[in-house]
Amino acid sequence: LQDAAVVGKVFWLGAVERIGQLDRTEAEHVLHSLERKEFVRRERRSSVGDESQYLFRHLLVRDVAYSQIPRAARADKHRVAADWIESLGRPDDHAEMLAHHYLTALELDKAAGVDTQDLAERARLRLLEAGDRAYALSAFPAAMRSYTAALDLWPPDDPQRPQLLLRVGRVAVRTES
Repeated sequence: LQDAAVVGKVFWLGAVERIGQLDRTEAEHVLHSLERKEFVRRERRSSVGDESQYLFRHLLVRDVAYSQIPRAARADKHRVAADWIESLGRPDDHAEMLAHHYLTALELDKAAGVDTQDLAERARLRLLEAGDRAYALSAFPAAMRSYTAALDLWPPDDPQRPQLLLRVGRVAVRTES
């Protein structure tokens, strides 16, 4: 339950397998057991290729399972979840999920006093991609959230920062009109 909770309300067999370091058969068995106990439900269709998709029957179960994970372990699990999502390909389709997992891992590591330089770079790049994806879909408030979060992580002297500022300005103009 904890490994699935890291992914979110909706999760996939492959993610649980990777996060929990289980083999596929063992992960299927565990999820089947959780399904029988009515903690999770398997969906008929999956939004991720050939992966079985599940969801938590009650958000409270997910929230309790997630809150029981120690912070350091949570950061690692979010990093592994992001790695699994990246392994799926199609980064444009998963940009927001990637940004969420990297940003969450970054915040947890910062709180624990862990060096976050590499994670900060991954998070800001995924936030930029999530902003670009949201902008392309005319989801301007989501684009603004992603761009401003990326801007918070962007080094002030980086040569790409002006391009990000331009993106923020473009979204601001679209939002106000």
